Amino acid sequence: MKKPYYIILLMLIGLFSCKQDNTVTIRGNIKGLKSKWVYYKPTFPIGGKSIDSAKVTDGKFEFNFRPDTAFFADIVSLSYKDEKGKREYIAVGNPNEPAKNHSRYVDFVVGTGVTTITGDLSKTEGAILNGGSQSESYLKNITLPYIRISKDSVRRAAQTERIKKIISENPDSYWSLSALHNFRFYVEHAQLIELYNSFGDAARTSYYGRKLKQFIDNQPANKSQFANSIFNDVDEKPVNLVDNTKKLNMVIFWASWCGPCRQEIPSLKRIAAQFNKDDIRFVSVSVDEKKENWLTVMKAEDMPWQQLIIPRPIFQKAQVQYNLGFVPQVYLVNNKNIVVKKIDGFNEGNEERVKTFIADYLAKN
Repeated sequence: MKKPYYIILLMLIGLFSCKQDNTVTIRGNIKGLKSKWVYYKPTFPIGGKSIDSAKVTDGKFEFNFRPDTAFFADIVSLSYKDEKGKREYIAVGNPNEPAKNHSRYVDFVVGTGVTTITGDLSKTEGAILNGGSQSESYLKNITLPYIRISKDSVRRAAQTERIKKIISENPDSYWSLSALHNFRFYVEHAQLIELYNSFGDAARTSYYGRKLKQFIDNQPANKSQFANSIFNDVDEKPVNLVDNTKKLNMVIFWASWCGPCRQEIPSLKRIAAQFNKDDIRFVSVSVDEKKENWLTVMKAEDMPWQQLIIPRPIFQKAQVQYNLGFVPQVYLVNNKNIVVKKIDGFNEGNEERVKTFIADYLAKN
C-alpha cells in the first residue's frame, strides 16, 4: 500500500508539470473570400510583416499556434490579396455602435482560446468577431485608448472613475491595459497606481503590465519635485540639470524634429535676453535619439544658453521622471528643485505671460 504522502507528491508533480494552455485559434468563414491565403499580423510594431498564413478553402480558414512564452492577448489584423493582387483587410464591425454609424475596424484583439470571424465581403457592416471576454471588452470600449485626459482635476477624476469602472468589468482586459499604458503620462501618480492595481494578475504580469509597473516605480510621487539629473553637453561632459546657485532655472525639453519646439526658440531668446544671468539659468534638453541631428539643428538655431542631451541608456527613466509624453515642455524650477511653473506645448501668447511671471518671481525671491 502506497503511503499517502507519495500520492500527494505525485499530485503536486502532475499539477506543476501541466503548463497552462495558451493556444490561440482563429477560425474564419468569410463569404466571397476568393484569395488562396489569409495573413496574420500583430499590429505592433507598426510596419511589421505578417508572421503566419492560413490556406483558404471555400472562404474558410484557421490559424492555430501556441506561443513559446506566456500569451495574454494581442491586437492583430488579418489580410488577403484580391484577384488583382491588391492587399485587403478583413474588417470587423462593432455591434455596440448604432447601425447608421456602423464603423469597420481593421485591427481586433485576440486572446487565448478560440476566436471566430464570420462575414460576407459583399456587405458593408464588417465581419462578426466572437472571441470571448477579450474581444467583448475591445468592441464595447473601442474608443477608450483615445480619451483625452483633462487637465482639470474634477474632470480628470471623473474620467479616472469611468476607466476604473471599465477595468472592474474585465480586470484582465488587454484593451483596457493598453489604454492605461497610453494614458500613463497624463494620469496623476496616485490615480495611476489605483488603476493599475484594479487589474488582475494576468494583466499585471503581461508585457504592458510590467512596463506600466516600471513606469510607476520611476514616476515621482510628487510632481512638484524636480529631479536634478545629470545629462551630457555637446562634449559628452556630464552636467547637472538644475543650478542650485540660481534663484530660478528655465528647463526647456525639445527635439530637433519637433516643429513647435523650433517655433518657440525666437520667443525663448527674447525671454533670455531680458533677465540677468546671475538670477536665472536657461538650459535646453534634447530628447533626440541621434546626437548628430541634435548638433545640426542646435548649431542652426544658435541658442545662447546651456545645451544638453539625455543619454540614451537613461532615456526611458528620464522620460518618466519629467513626464515627457510630448515636447516642447518648459519647467521653471527654483533653487530647491521645486517646480514653480510648467508650460506645455508652444503658444505664441505665452511669451509676455512668462516674462511677467519670471520678473515677479525674481522680485519676490
